[in-house]
Amino acid sequence: MQNPVAKHYLWTVGEGIEDQPSGTLLADRYLLKTNRIAVDTRPELLPDIPSEISDQISPYLKLFAYRLHIPQVYGVISPAKGTNHKPIILLEKGPIATHGETLMPTLAALWPDATAMRQLNWLWQIAQLWQPLTRQEVASSLLNSHLLRVQGRFVRLLQLDLDIHNPTLKQLGYFWQQWVPTAQPQIQKFLRQLTHQMISGELRTSTQLIQQLDQALSICGRGYHRRIEIAAGTDAGPTRSHNEDACYPEGSKPILVPVTEPALAIVCDGIGGQDGGEVASSMAIDVLRQQVEQMPLHQANWDPLSLTPKLKRATCIANDMICQRNDDENRQGRERMGTTLVMALAHIHEIYLIHLGDSRVYWISSSGCHQVTVDDDVASRQVRLGCALYRDALQQGASGALIQALGITSSVTLHPTVQRFPLDEDCVFLLCSDGLSDRDRVEQYWEAEILPVLRQEVDLATVRDRLIEIANTQNGHDNVTIALLLITVVPKDDPDAQKEICIPPVIPLTDELGDDSSDTNDAEDSSMETVIGRPRPVQSGVKKIWFLSLGIAVLLGILGALLYGLGMFNHDPQAQPTDTPTPTDSLSNPPTSTPTASATSLLKLQSLIKLGNPIANSKPITLLTEFGKNTVKGTVPEGTVFQVQQKQSTPQGGTWVEVKICSTPTTKASVNGQLSQVDATQPLSSPYTPVTPSLQAGNQGWLPEQEINNRLIPNFSPVGQDKGQCTP
Repeated sequence: MQNPVAKHYLWTVGEGIEDQPSGTLLADRYLLKTNRIAVDTRPELLPDIPSEISDQISPYLKLFAYRLHIPQVYGVISPAKGTNHKPIILLEKGPIATHGETLMPTLAALWPDATAMRQLNWLWQIAQLWQPLTRQEVASSLLNSHLLRVQGRFVRLLQLDLDIHNPTLKQLGYFWQQWVPTAQPQIQKFLRQLTHQMISGELRTSTQLIQQLDQALSICGRGYHRRIEIAAGTDAGPTRSHNEDACYPEGSKPILVPVTEPALAIVCDGIGGQDGGEVASSMAIDVLRQQVEQMPLHQANWDPLSLTPKLKRATCIANDMICQRNDDENRQGRERMGTTLVMALAHIHEIYLIHLGDSRVYWISSSGCHQVTVDDDVASRQVRLGCALYRDALQQGASGALIQALGITSSVTLHPTVQRFPLDEDCVFLLCSDGLSDRDRVEQYWEAEILPVLRQEVDLATVRDRLIEIANTQNGHDNVTIALLLITVVPKDDPDAQKEICIPPVIPLTDELGDDSSDTNDAEDSSMETVIGRPRPVQSGVKKIWFLSLGIAVLLGILGALLYGLGMFNHDPQAQPTDTPTPTDSLSNPPTSTPTASATSLLKLQSLIKLGNPIANSKPITLLTEFGKNTVKGTVPEGTVFQVQQKQSTPQGGTWVEVKICSTPTTKASVNGQLSQVDATQPLSSPYTPVTPSLQAGNQGWLPEQEINNRLIPNFSPVGQDKGQCTP
């Protein structure tokens, strides 16, 4: 059965095209609709391909990995002979409405009515695109309100405009300022401060900008429940004698993932024939499961900068174990077993997608179906290198041959893709082998077969079985394996979740994040992906670390000699050892009146701590509304148990810790049996003066880390009543 020929609605770019009236037939083929939209009246024919890749077309090709946001070049309309006109470029898969008559709405038009999470998500996507578009000298496209369109949660660019001048983050900050007044109240202050730092130059790189938006998305994400259900299955198909594919999780019934656990799904399409492909795919799933289970994936450990490389390392470990098995069995050439890989890990408010080979991930929501991954095949490589249009590359010999897969070679030459996306709407992620995705079966059937599960008209297991049936009857040439993740996002009913979300002021970040301009590998990079195994210039960094280490060692040696000479070392075998802070500790934690070496190690995210008052006549514990500010939120008595929520630092204000009150002790009565109110601005007359707390369990606020270290009760082991409203 052949696919029905789909209509191709195209956006036209070229000199004089805006003056052409509706109804004009261009090149005897492209019927011009309203608003520069054309429809191909002969889609069964290949479009004209440019004889050479011009500077105007090249950025679309080299940014092929960003096709969630950037249209693709469909073909060109060559100018009439004897004219000096440039070719008209035809763009497909752009922000054109489904019916093909109008464009999708601009970001500016939908901004005021979007949720805070969606507003941050849109800005996060623009920040992700900034550096790759800058490298291709088309970043000014992100400063044009007319070009910035949205399709649900996705930012879509109408076209790419070549830069006349080099755009900067300062200009982007000015551009974003127009949206601050209509931002949702809980993020308005954050965006005002963010754009100020962009304009002032305190944020110097898009990496720093992304980190600030990541932090805001994380805090906003706490106001939502996410329900995740997974169904996976595999089938040998009607023509194969055995099944080389594998999937996780297994079982006929869908799995509802507990809220406290990460959601994991894996699809592998084995390569290497019987006793090869199925071994590789099963090995890959076993190793990856073990690796993910060892990762600290509690909400307190959310950190995309560390989780992304961990997922890359896990993929490399799986690769090298299969590769070693090949070597041990002396497999050579086509006998070497391997497997493709698509893996999804939903963690807190994000989903991470890991990809190798030509198995795919599709993202389906009420606004559309999007292929997230880019096949690791010859055709895609030709496009990303800027050598050919995708439609033309598919016509070349061996265009579908894989350029990499798991287990074939050492991980030194492996380049798996890791992508991450914030989740702010109900959606389905489909992971599938090419047994289903070939011949565009997903694009053909998603609306009829997958979309109903979002409307609760059908269950996930039925959708899985139906897709396997479609793969077997409509394709049928291969094994088929799929995994479906149904993600439902619902605002919390908890009144505290509906309150204004307090997002701390943005923080100038250190130079350790590096400069965006250091990475210039356009063909292998992606705004939403991280390529493994790419060599980075490290020589200067190594020199700096070596000299720094040498200097620290010399200083410590001199300090040790001085202390020894002054008789400050205690040689008494009965004496307790004293922790010596490292040079980095001394930089981040200023000296206090009480030892802080053990205290600092206890201030881990989500850990429970108890604060006392070891210093007589000092002030009570006063929580502040914002870190680094003097806005008092309230006081709590000595002996209160807190949970560490997050840390923030500023060069001027030091380190601050956001804490949540888990439980408070019973307030003691004074001699006359009356409770007395204590002024938080005055010192206590004695450590036993009763305090009426103005804050209760569940409230949150900020404390200087130094004050926490001064008051921290050592060796505190919380019992049930201490935990109160906190979960360690």
